[in-house]
Amino acid sequence: MNDDIYMLWLSSMIPQLGSRKLNTLLGEFESARNIFNATHTELRFQKLTPHALATITANRDFEYIESMLTRMNELGMAYLSRDNPRFPSLLKEIPDPPIGIFFIGDLPAVIPNKVAIIGSRKCSEYGLMSAQVIAKPLAAAGLVIVSGMARGVDSIAHRGALEGGGKTIAVLGCGADICYPAENKNLREEIIKNGCILSEYPPGTRPMPAFFPARNRIISGMSQGVLVTEASKKSGTLITVDQAIEQGREVLAVPGNISSRLSTGTNSLIRDGAFPVMEYTDVLYALKIEQQEQPETKKQRQNLAPEEKQVYDNLTFDAISFDMLHNVTGIDPGQLHLICMGLELKGLARKLPGARYIKGV
Repeated sequence: MNDDIYMLWLSSMIPQLGSRKLNTLLGEFESARNIFNATHTELRFQKLTPHALATITANRDFEYIESMLTRMNELGMAYLSRDNPRFPSLLKEIPDPPIGIFFIGDLPAVIPNKVAIIGSRKCSEYGLMSAQVIAKPLAAAGLVIVSGMARGVDSIAHRGALEGGGKTIAVLGCGADICYPAENKNLREEIIKNGCILSEYPPGTRPMPAFFPARNRIISGMSQGVLVTEASKKSGTLITVDQAIEQGREVLAVPGNISSRLSTGTNSLIRDGAFPVMEYTDVLYALKIEQQEQPETKKQRQNLAPEEKQVYDNLTFDAISFDMLHNVTGIDPGQLHLICMGLELKGLARKLPGARYIKGV
């Protein structure tokens, strides 16, 4: 059996022992094969807890590995150890790198540029729209969007990437075969068709609170930069930012309303040196990625009629009422209504409940 098989066996114990303990063992024994073949005395010499020792020795047989492979085949799941040439190169470089990764779908191997887009689960319309309108053109420009498929900003970032016709990677804090949260079933299926669902946890691993901070180091670790679209001062999103800084990744943030508690985290990041992002080209500039041919939406903006441009220029990611638009543009209400509908059809505006509008892209 090749060494990837032994690494797969080692990865199966991540939920019980954690990657730090297993990485320490790999450092001592030099290979997963040597850990598999180690004597009980050699393992005890590593000062393992009784639980850790029992976990390692309980399933140290080929039947266990074969049953795991059978289950993975049934799920359409693949595995790459970090020794495999296809393993994401940036992810190998981080402190405490994953032993390996399990994934369903197609792990984009030939697209080098990846950016993580993250934010709070409880977020405003502004935070959601920021994620969508930045992810969509970035994906259209050829970048892979990485996020965690959580409620809120993460899910919208994935959807934006899909709308842009690009690839996206969802990194989970559970097995890649588990749909979490459950309401993202349709999104999960779309991601698998246009990217992959990825995890360091073996199939069947249920989500646990302790798994998500570990998951976040993978989101930032496989990306060149981490963009935070909205986060409060005590948001868990900032844990990922700390990991990104430790990993030497570029940190970017979308400025927010200074009166909104949901933007205190992002505004503080910018104050402390994060790169401010107001449109997708700012991400390309910060990450030193050459801009490709402009997405169709940019061409649409350039071809707007004068009154359409007037209305579009008065839209932001903060909702504005139809009456306020009428007041600031002076356009006849009937004509303004037609213009707003036209901008909606082009994807340049979005109508919210209460006859309010925000910028599309």
